[in-house]
Amino acid sequence: MNEPILAVDNLTKAFPAGATPILNGLTFRQEPGQFVAVVGPSGCGKTTLLRCIASLMQPDTGSVLHRGRHFDNPPPWLSVVFQDYNRSLFPWLSVRRNVAFGLRGSGANDKRVDEALRAVNLEHAADLYPWQVSGGMQQRCALARSIVVSPNLLLLDEPFASVDAQTRIDLQDMVMEICQTMSLSALLVTHDIDEAVFMADKVVVLSTRPARVVEEIAIDLPRPRDQLATKETPEFLQLRHRVYTLVRKQAQKLSR
Repeated sequence: MNEPILAVDNLTKAFPAGATPILNGLTFRQEPGQFVAVVGPSGCGKTTLLRCIASLMQPDTGSVLHRGRHFDNPPPWLSVVFQDYNRSLFPWLSVRRNVAFGLRGSGANDKRVDEALRAVNLEHAADLYPWQVSGGMQQRCALARSIVVSPNLLLLDEPFASVDAQTRIDLQDMVMEICQTMSLSALLVTHDIDEAVFMADKVVVLSTRPARVVEEIAIDLPRPRDQLATKETPEFLQLRHRVYTLVRKQAQKLSR
């Protein structure tokens, strides 16, 4: 059996340390090549979990292992795409140079930058600056910068939340195609249940704070997936209902 690319074991995190935990004993695994989506009520700690997974912060107790190893800093095979593309891109660098920035320290490689730009359909905008392109194109630039390093694990923190509905759909399809083509594992944090079920191989449902894993749901929908055909199948609708029911049950606890 392959070693998990990601193993989260009994992870607990509080702010400040010793206060009521935000995350409380989270445990789950991610296999190589698997697309995992994490959902839960608003404010339950999904982004805090992602930051712990990315080694941007350390858990108070428990562990996060990448390929069986602990890291104090993000491992070299991991990339993160954040929600706020306005903050993640450098406005004084062109689209090409923003993407190439991901290769700093490893030697800029024009071919790899060209391939990353091609993967997100930004070759035509390579010499423009972030402020000269649309929000969707800025997020595609951020995605290109993340994949230019050829990561094994791609972390996605609500990456489509700040774009319009059609661009969101286009980006979903683009990310799934990139993960398939590059054989990437991906972990997506999202509030959108349809998005989670449509994109993922497994959905991890979190509880209200202090967050724990309520259930892990396997998404056995065939790939490639289609925005219309897949979402109209009884299997998709059943899985969506199951995830929605779990999340809604947790959200209702906040109002009691």
